[in-house]
Amino acid sequence: MNPGKTASGENRWRLVAAALADPRRLHLYARAVLAADDGAPLDPAGLTSAEAKSLAVLQQAGLLDVRENRVAPSPAVFRDLLAAGVRPPDSSARRFLVSGRVETYPRKRADRLELLHFLAGEVFEHARPPEPGLRPVLTEKELTTRLAKFTADPASIRRYLVDEGIVARDASGTQYWLTRPRPAEGMEFA
Repeated sequence: MNPGKTASGENRWRLVAAALADPRRLHLYARAVLAADDGAPLDPAGLTSAEAKSLAVLQQAGLLDVRENRVAPSPAVFRDLLAAGVRPPDSSARRFLVSGRVETYPRKRADRLELLHFLAGEVFEHARPPEPGLRPVLTEKELTTRLAKFTADPASIRRYLVDEGIVARDASGTQYWLTRPRPAEGMEFA
């Protein structure tokens, strides 16, 4: 059985690790690899009953295959396990967050704008307008509190949002509103 076909795809590696954790199975696996490398694969008929049980576990883990009375290693299991753990890099603004928070402010302006648009969108997403048909408005305290969920320095991020024109404020600095909608995913920020 191929570990790629196991019920729990995320834990396929456990099946392989468990199969090799037993010294007898590890020894049999090593013998099978070396015998195949020497051009004289193991014959399953020549195994003891304990080795046959170990062979069954190694087969279930996808480490060994038995074909035409020959035991052969299946190196594809390791390639498949490595490929299963590979995730494409996040290209969204969330890539700038560590555990949901801004740890470092991006150096490139396009990245900063992308992050600021993302934060503004998150902060204003559930803000209610003062009246139907009007844009949502947050007080300075509300904006700062909402930004604090994303950063240890919400006052700086608030200032950056205003400086970049993403968020506007009234003359007294007590009311804030979103001036530009969040750009669509994948849009350039420059």
